[in-house]
Formats: sequence, structure tokens, C-alpha cells
Amino acid sequence: MTYQEAVDWLYSAVPNFQRDGGSKNYKIGLDNPKELWSYLEWPGSSISTVHIAGTNGKGSSAHLLASGMKEMGLQVGVFSSPHLFNFRERAKIGTILIPESFVADWVSAHLKKFETLGSSFFELTLMLALSWFEHKRVDWIILETGMGGRLDATNICSPDICLITNIGLDHQQYLGNNRLSIASEKAGIIKPGVPVVIVENDKETSHVFTSTASERGAPLFWAQSTDLHTDLKGLYQKENLSGAAQVLSLLFPESKNLWSLGMNRVYENTAFFGRWTEIYHKPRTIADTGHNSTAFKFLVAQANKECEGEQHWIIGAAAEKDLSAVMEQLPKNGHYHWVSTSNNRTLSSKDLALVGVKFGLSGLSHLDVNTALETAKKNAKDADLIIVAGSTFVIADLEL
Repeated sequence: MTYQEAVDWLYSAVPNFQRDGGSKNYKIGLDNPKELWSYLEWPGSSISTVHIAGTNGKGSSAHLLASGMKEMGLQVGVFSSPHLFNFRERAKIGTILIPESFVADWVSAHLKKFETLGSSFFELTLMLALSWFEHKRVDWIILETGMGGRLDATNICSPDICLITNIGLDHQQYLGNNRLSIASEKAGIIKPGVPVVIVENDKETSHVFTSTASERGAPLFWAQSTDLHTDLKGLYQKENLSGAAQVLSLLFPESKNLWSLGMNRVYENTAFFGRWTEIYHKPRTIADTGHNSTAFKFLVAQANKECEGEQHWIIGAAAEKDLSAVMEQLPKNGHYHWVSTSNNRTLSSKDLALVGVKFGLSGLSHLDVNTALETAKKNAKDADLIIVAGSTFVIADLEL
């Protein structure tokens, strides 16, 4: 089996939330991943682990942690999702992606058993990553939940520390229609006796974490503001930085002089992409995977702060998202380009444009993000700002 055949099988043979959403036998729960992990003889189970949940900021936090640990000379495996440009991004050690040969050999070796288990795409890619991290004998593993926490496949792990970034409205059809319900699902990663760091301390959700931690005897720490800086851009990175710094302070209290260097070398150490990332200079063009109302609160604020001219928004969106909560935040005087994507979970640009009109946002519809970007660049002045956002699928379609 070749690498491409292995990836094609992973995409086509099992339920795949990234491709299909929850419409095709999507399953959550821990029984299946536990059975799969047992069959594979528990790869990664003896390796120190950080487990991360939250609505936004999981990926940034994971890469901040990995960069900090790398400065200490540690080898760190990061499992994160979804990927943007390459399936292999889901398992990384520093800037190194899981090798094509490992993917092909791993799927080939276990294909017959996988076909009998009926595991999901996410469960299999998690186990693929853990198997590679075990093979490479990494010092630490950082696991980012896919969705929620309590029933997320990653919750089979026995971490050394947990991190919960923030709570916003996303995936309500699975996690609940309010922030309290969603907080309860995220709090499900808190383990008996395992320290947990909570980034967002607000009146509505904080008691969920304090009560859960108390019930499970888990030491709870609130992230504190820090004077450290990061090369990750975006106003929202302040909170992610505080959470990562708190985790590293607890794990390596004597090594701040080393891990703090990594906060400013995240791009260099991990090749992290898609969080207020500048992809063109004139006109300045930003790519950001922000895709829910919480993310857009920060994106709009950042755009207003940095833009000296006019704003040009290129936006696509998954069909299941609460678009009203996003649209109502967007500036009425902005220029809009609505885009379709190559993923069948997203709205067509024409449908998205119809939603935009309801909020007084008029613009052009495009078949793809690259056509939209070329049009926006032609229309924008040097002082203007172009923001490409709304879905990871939009960023994944960029041809850079």
C-alpha cells in the first residue's frame, strides 16, 4: 500500500467529521478508541502527556508548549486537528511531519483489523500519531482534543497535566446550546489528582471547573498574566500565552530561562500557521482559521486596531456554524468576498451572501478563495487590510 492509498482509505473507509460533519454515522465516546488502543498495545501510554481542551486556542497553546519544551532540548510530539494543507500535519515533532512511509506501513500492517473495528477517522489518526510518537520515543506528547472533552477520543489518555483554554459557542449540536453545558463537556478532561490549568476565569463558567476539580481531587490553577511575549500574532494570543506559561511553570519551575525563549520562536520551532498569519505585505493580507463568534470577536477587534485604510473580508463557513453570531460582529463598511470551498461541509458562496445581506453586508460571491483573494488584492489599496477567515477549509484551499 502506498502513502496515498493509505490516506485515501482513512478518508473513505471510516466516519470522517472533517469531511462530512456529523451527517454520516458520526460517533463520539471512549469505548471504540479504548478497544483500538488496546489492540495496538497502548502506544504512547508511558510517555508524559499534556491534554488540551477548549473552544478556541487549543492549537496555539499546543504549539506554544511544544516550542517552549523544544528550547529545553526535549523532543515533543504534537497531535492536532484539523490539518490545513497536508494530512501529515496531524502528527508533528517540531517542524517534522509524520513520514509518508510510516503512514503507509502502519495502515498496511493493521488494515484487516481496522476494517473489523469500524473506528472513526479521528480515532485512527490519533492512534497513528501515538504509534509514531512511541516509535520515535519522544519525551512528551501534547494531545489536542478534537471536540468537547469528556467523550473525545483523546480522553483515554492519562496526562501529567491538563489545560482548558476558553469556552465559547461551537459544536452546539454535540456539546450543548449554552456555555455552561459546553464547559461541563470540556471539564470532562479533568482527571483525578492531575493538575489542571484554566485560562478563562469568568463568573458564568468558573464554578464548573472548580467543582469538577474539587470532586476529582485535581489541583486547579488559574492562568496568570505574564510579561512574556510571543511571535504568534493576534490579540487572542495573550490568553493562550498565559495558559501555556502557567503549564510550563508548573512542569519546569526551574527552567523558565529556557522554555520562555520558545514563546518567541513558535514559527521557527513548529512551523505553526493560520493564526493571524501575514501571507502578503502589500496590501497586507492575513490568514486566520477563526470560525466561530468567539474567534471573530478578536478578529474584528484586531482588524480595527491594525487597519489604517479599508477592510476587505474573504469569508467561507461550515454549514452548521451559527453565522448570525459571526455576521452581527462584522463591520458594515467592510468589503466582502463570500467563498465556496472544496469541502462539502461548507455553504456555497451564494448561500453565504444571502445570509450576509440580512446583516447589511453586501459583497461578491466567488467559487473559491484564491479567485476571491486575487480580486480583493486588485481592489485594495496599500493601506488596506485583507482578512481571509471563517473556516479552516477556507485557509486549506489557499494556494500560497
